[in-house]
Amino acid sequence: MLRFILFLLLHYLLWFRIKNVCGEDLDSSTIYNCNFNVQIDVVKKFLEELQAARKREDDILAQITLCQAKLQSVQEQLSVRKSVFSNCLEAAAESFKSGVYNITLEKFSVTPFAVYCNEEVDYGGWLVVQRRVSDAVDFYRDWLEYKNGFGVLDENYWIGLEKLHALTSSCQHELYIELQKYSGESYYARYSEFVVGGESEGYPLKILGTYAGTAGDSLTPHVGMKFTTRDQDNDLGSENCAVYFKGAWWFKKCYHCHLNGRYGQKRAGVVWHDISLNESLKSAQMMIRPTEKCLRRLSLKANNFIIFGNGFNF
Repeated sequence: MLRFILFLLLHYLLWFRIKNVCGEDLDSSTIYNCNFNVQIDVVKKFLEELQAARKREDDILAQITLCQAKLQSVQEQLSVRKSVFSNCLEAAAESFKSGVYNITLEKFSVTPFAVYCNEEVDYGGWLVVQRRVSDAVDFYRDWLEYKNGFGVLDENYWIGLEKLHALTSSCQHELYIELQKYSGESYYARYSEFVVGGESEGYPLKILGTYAGTAGDSLTPHVGMKFTTRDQDNDLGSENCAVYFKGAWWFKKCYHCHLNGRYGQKRAGVVWHDISLNESLKSAQMMIRPTEKCLRRLSLKANNFIIFGNGFNF
């Protein structure tokens, strides 16, 4: 359409200028002695203007095509983001049901992996990192097994220190621990922040926020301690606490709590001292969830990705 309008305009202006240069009305019976050199310059000028207009049109069409491609890319990537979640708050947001879900964590791997999400405690969104409910799985294992994880997602389970480090160091998480005695009484311990360091540091319990709950604070004395297994002695005792108590933990000399101990022991099994000194518990479950501060960061990161990550700089 733009080219057609420019073509008509060129013809009109050429006719108008030829008329003025010749100084007379055009008539088929009249012979004109015009300066056609002037007309050639006029034609050249308008051809140049027409060419420039065509170039501007092509540039505009190219920009429109580029914008359409970027918008399509954003839509596709948003679609992918909706189907790949980074935590249980996102993964179970539609169903609000406890169960196994897939999440992706950039700091750990681009490949999705399965986790168990608990939707029954405090509005849900909790990712289970440890659970003891029976003696079906042996927790007296070596460093590599505790690093990679083991067990059954919806039963006895340990998520793995590498995933635990990636989760808690990528964004701020809180920790919720559920505990139950054989007599039926239930307890909980909640910490406002929970951070586990990397393997080069010995997977230490680096940060543990403020405590709240009914179980008593038996975990804070372990802050700063590296993880100890039967083949990696990082505790401060004269003997390897993991070997002595048949488990693995952030031992000191040796523990105030030990949730990976020998299940079913009457004493020194799955233990939380503030509930009962050395009395083994029937069940224990550790869960983590992103804090509000973490969720704000994730939201800001997603918005920046949409606006700036695709070339839309306003």
